Amino acid sequence: MAQSPLAARSLGLKLLAVGFIVILLAVPLLFVSILSWERAGRADEVRAEVGEAYGGPQLVRGPFLVLPVQIETPVEIREDGQTRTEIRRSTEHIILSADQLQVDIAQASTLRRRAIYDVPVFDAAIQMEGRFALPPLGNLTPQYGTIDWSGAEIVFAISDLRGIGEDLVFETGMGQRLRFEPQTVFDRLSPHAVIDSNNAGDAQAGRWQGVAAGLDRLAPEAGFDFTASLQLSGADLLLVAASGRETQVSLQSDWPHPSFLGAYLPQTRDISDGGHAASWQVPYLARGVPGVWRQSQFDIRNVDRTAFGVRLFSPADGYTNVGRSLKYAIFFIGFLMLMFFLIEAATRDRIHAAQYLLIGVTQVIFYLLLLAFSEHMATFTAYLTASAATITLTALYAAAAFKNRTKGMAVFGVLSVIYAMQYALVLLEDYALLMGAVLAFLAMAITMYVTRRLDWYALGPATAKT
Repeated sequence: MAQSPLAARSLGLKLLAVGFIVILLAVPLLFVSILSWERAGRADEVRAEVGEAYGGPQLVRGPFLVLPVQIETPVEIREDGQTRTEIRRSTEHIILSADQLQVDIAQASTLRRRAIYDVPVFDAAIQMEGRFALPPLGNLTPQYGTIDWSGAEIVFAISDLRGIGEDLVFETGMGQRLRFEPQTVFDRLSPHAVIDSNNAGDAQAGRWQGVAAGLDRLAPEAGFDFTASLQLSGADLLLVAASGRETQVSLQSDWPHPSFLGAYLPQTRDISDGGHAASWQVPYLARGVPGVWRQSQFDIRNVDRTAFGVRLFSPADGYTNVGRSLKYAIFFIGFLMLMFFLIEAATRDRIHAAQYLLIGVTQVIFYLLLLAFSEHMATFTAYLTASAATITLTALYAAAAFKNRTKGMAVFGVLSVIYAMQYALVLLEDYALLMGAVLAFLAMAITMYVTRRLDWYALGPATAKT
């Protein structure tokens, strides 16, 4: 008896239906992705709130020696046919970097918890030493300008003054111990501005919060040594600007997961379970900032471009791994659905399109479980728990759908391999594309091998012609 046209095309139509279901499942996956993005954003907000109260990300600049220059410019003014000369006064600043600057940082980290989120914060003991040289400054002094040596200041700036735990201590080789006050003239400057004596301006300098101290008994062209110490707290990020002509920085920390970043990477580093150590050396030419300059020619805040340091990276943050898993979700769901189709193609057992949909939705729920578990446990534990539940449920359902326990066990084994490959793909971020491409090729190769003798116009394997 001849087969109906619909029956003759059942496997081909089933394959199209399975493909449509996989595409349809992209919609709930999109909602899970949006939820993951929203939860990650909430976590970032909490970290920012806790970190802000603790000082937030910190960038340390300085010390700089700042010399005010009083400029008295004669200006001829014509009025009623007469000419008179008027003196217009303004202030410029000459800024000097230390010739040598050595910075030693001992960083102690802790975790602050709010709700379900952990926020890494730190307390840093910063020790500095170096030397200021005073070269001849005649070529930098503006016309009609005179350096006011009595107004010389030492200037530091950090991102948030609330992070200072103890008063900044600065001692010179001349026996002076300076007393710092908040606010510097640069806190209000717009880039490349020269302060006019009648209008200081109030332009905001962003996260530049400075402190300054007057320096007495400073003689022209007389250099001096200095030492400084600062207790600074913050969260997430600690950076140091290359504030000296020659800058050396050493860092000791108890945080075992550093992420080095900035304009320069450390020359040496040592990372262990007990913490990390690193050192940087920035020579003068690599810094790209002049050793002595006028503020009107080069904004002091441009030293931020030389900043480098370390971020307290948290590997327990599962949102990144969940987001990476979701990127490959449709691929693995398609791979799983293809497995069920191949079982149909190789045997006479059949499952309905609605059952394919239920199996697919179960895999989508896996990513929702992974997101929820990642907020309360380590990434590996969350992935193991969510995948074990999903694999077990799918295998039991497959055994019931095929009415065969052996096939259910086979589904359990194949699913275990698929989820193990997915976890490896998440971990091997740099090789994810290569691994994904190879897996896609293998999936097609297996499909072609299983269906190589299949007559797509019949219900099962083609019978040999006599």
